[in-house]
Amino acid sequence: MNIQELKRGLRGAAIEIFDPASRQICDDLVWNGRKPQLRPRYVVRAAEAADVARAMAFAAANGLSVSPRGGGHNFTGIALKGEVVVDVSALDHLQIDVRAGTALVGPGVTNERLAAALARHGFAFPVGHCATVPVSGYLLGGGVGWNAGEWGIACFSVVGVDVVLADGRLVHADDEHHPDILWAARGAGPEFFGVVTGYKVRLFEAPKAILSSVHVYAPGDAAGVGEWAERAMRHAPANLEFTVKVSAPPPEANAPEGAFVLAVIATAFAASEAEARAILDRLFADAPATAMERMDAMPTPFDVLYQLTSVSTPEGKRYAVDTLWSDASFARILASMVADYARRPSPHSFALVALRSPNAKAPGDAAFSRIGEVFASVYTIWDREADDAANMSWLRRTMGAIEPVATGTYVGESDLERADRPVSIHSPAVVARLAALCRLHDPHGRFRSLTGPAAARPAA
Repeated sequence: MNIQELKRGLRGAAIEIFDPASRQICDDLVWNGRKPQLRPRYVVRAAEAADVARAMAFAAANGLSVSPRGGGHNFTGIALKGEVVVDVSALDHLQIDVRAGTALVGPGVTNERLAAALARHGFAFPVGHCATVPVSGYLLGGGVGWNAGEWGIACFSVVGVDVVLADGRLVHADDEHHPDILWAARGAGPEFFGVVTGYKVRLFEAPKAILSSVHVYAPGDAAGVGEWAERAMRHAPANLEFTVKVSAPPPEANAPEGAFVLAVIATAFAASEAEARAILDRLFADAPATAMERMDAMPTPFDVLYQLTSVSTPEGKRYAVDTLWSDASFARILASMVADYARRPSPHSFALVALRSPNAKAPGDAAFSRIGEVFASVYTIWDREADDAANMSWLRRTMGAIEPVATGTYVGESDLERADRPVSIHSPAVVARLAALCRLHDPHGRFRSLTGPAAARPAA
């Protein structure tokens, strides 16, 4: 099959590298303002699953590697690493089966759209914290989303996937058919050996109330906040989400240059407003009294949560992000983040340190295999290309300080550009099983590893 034959068979479109619009099209495939220099030979914009199968047949016939692309939100630009990019963002079908409590979701459906559609029917799902991220790579990488303590990591609520394999076959995988493919689709991320064209997910009853409390502290209170958090979360219910955000104060605060604060953010997903208030009251009962600002038990339905999170990640900026799981002391990790944050090159950057409830739902058997009590992430955000090196260096120093206590990293927000990464995305057993499945389902390496050799290394 040549490119002309491919174009004639598509409902969508195919763009070649020498097309005048190719450079802009490739840049538009990556959400990050920091665009990779990679340029794929072909971009296939799929309009249906059959287009994906045609693109795979074309790649196989011409010995080309393939990168699936959902929303292009991965901060390292892995969507452009294949010689053929298969863009599935237009596959955005959404069908909710109210009686069965399931939904069929296309890879192009965004977190925000899914949450809103489910809410109209009294359902919910552990959608991601970023509104505009589609479910494509989010679910494939595991899915650390809202209320994950109670509902679990999102991929474990995926009960079926439609996948185009390297040879162009479209298969449906569930617990009875191709269970090995379903196992891999739950967390393999860029190590997956196919293109997902549809997910079937199990839904949850929507919480009747979602309330959030925010207490803002000065950096000097970090030790007290960390020690209190460890005590307070020891008996916290699974439906309580707890995070400390380290960031510059909002512009309206007129704070001096370099100033930053610690915002303790707790959100309860409950069956009633009274239950949510009680959870938050218990949590903050003995919180440090030095809070500079308090906002207690605010109603925060999903649309409001997305409004709040979107402010921190404006489109068009240059981004680099990294995350680590750890079972070490929350207070220790928070203290390390605060110390390094003071040396940040950009005022736009921020850090998040989340603490899971000990009652949180544990992951099952799947490719998703790295987790910890603490989830630490750094979002490095800046404006100018000239500042790339300084910001990347700061990110790696900051995360390097806590790497010795890491249990792993989360592929959806991992610094995949590091070739010497000492912390792994998958456990050694999962790495071995994924490698065997790749040899079976992708013997010619169409989906070449996009995460590099660090994916196979054991955790520190």
